[in-house]
Amino acid sequence: MQPTASAKTTLPHKTFKDGAIYLFIRSDYSKPTWFCRLKIPGSVSYIYRSTRSTNEHEAYAFAEKLYNQALVRTLTGEAANPKRLGSIIDGYIQTLDGSSSQADHNKVLLLKRLRPFLQGRTTNEITTVLVSDINAELVRLSSKNRLSPNTVRRANSDLKHFFGWCVSRGYIPSTPAFPKIAGDAARRTHFDAADWRKLVRYLREFIKIENKAVRRDRTMLINYVLILGNTGIRVGEARTLKWRDVRQIGKNDGKVDVILAVTGKTGPREVVARTPDVKTYLQRIYKLRQAELATDEKPEATVYPDSLIFCHRDGTEIGSFKKSFQSLICAAGVETDSYGQKRTIYSLRHTYATFRLHEGVHQFTLARNMGTSVAMLEKYYGHTSNITSADELTKTTTRRQVGGNSSALDWLQ
Repeated sequence: MQPTASAKTTLPHKTFKDGAIYLFIRSDYSKPTWFCRLKIPGSVSYIYRSTRSTNEHEAYAFAEKLYNQALVRTLTGEAANPKRLGSIIDGYIQTLDGSSSQADHNKVLLLKRLRPFLQGRTTNEITTVLVSDINAELVRLSSKNRLSPNTVRRANSDLKHFFGWCVSRGYIPSTPAFPKIAGDAARRTHFDAADWRKLVRYLREFIKIENKAVRRDRTMLINYVLILGNTGIRVGEARTLKWRDVRQIGKNDGKVDVILAVTGKTGPREVVARTPDVKTYLQRIYKLRQAELATDEKPEATVYPDSLIFCHRDGTEIGSFKKSFQSLICAAGVETDSYGQKRTIYSLRHTYATFRLHEGVHQFTLARNMGTSVAMLEKYYGHTSNITSADELTKTTTRRQVGGNSSALDWLQ
């Protein structure tokens, strides 16, 4: 009897262990390579792999070994068919890419940086050992081959969010335990009173330059420095600050308190500026933007409430002042503190906290204004002594009248 046409095209296949191991050859391969399909007891999905062999006995040995390994993983609670972290990271990043939150933005940056290191690993490798390896990789990737304990803690906090997301998607059964990070809480680098005065005096010379483009950038930078140093807002909060987020409250002495509505990692809050001079710093930027937007038809240009305060000439967000700030403090001769630690742009926030504590602002009041906790203030600013209780964040000025009306800044109306 002659075989039918379908029989002629049937490719070799074998079944073992009551169908748990199925070997077959695919028609789309030029070489007769054996593939395997495994069904593990207790698992709801199949495992497909190439045995990379054209020999049936070698292919079966490969499939049997893979089957036994997967069976052990299933019995010990691990995934029989673990997923590779590369594709999982891509899915995680996709869920956060549209977020306007600075915290989510930082998580995306971290995972993009770690993807080359993690992409070949599987979900079954997510253990405390892997977290330690990740921390070592972050140190290796850093420019100075070292990271502060606080930087590692922030990275681990973002990793916990990623692993929690993996748990919610069913990729892993639970979040792994994280290793304890060695090192005591470091003193936060800030500007002492003498270096702050030195920096502020230098700003007056820093702006004196003929090149219009450079002068424009420096105008943004120096007012950014003065605003952050007198409000304590975070870098990410300043990045998204808009004109509609600024208002003022009048006081009995005719002066005003400047209020900034910001949204950061602790949620939205209203920040009371340390000094009414912040209004002047904001007004400088406002006038700069008016001049940039002015045309022959509209010499009195309107700066819209929804536009960003710290922006490029075209109105787009300034991603970072980090490099220009480092150049500024280096030129001003205040690059390091009295302990030899290099200052960073975050030193502006720490300077605000230190000055306010020295000026007697109560820790609870200051913590609320900064969007942090009293515990964090005590942990990082414990060196700031002689702290006395106070009711006002603007302690050095006259107490504001009770029930004072708030309004937009007069030149924004």
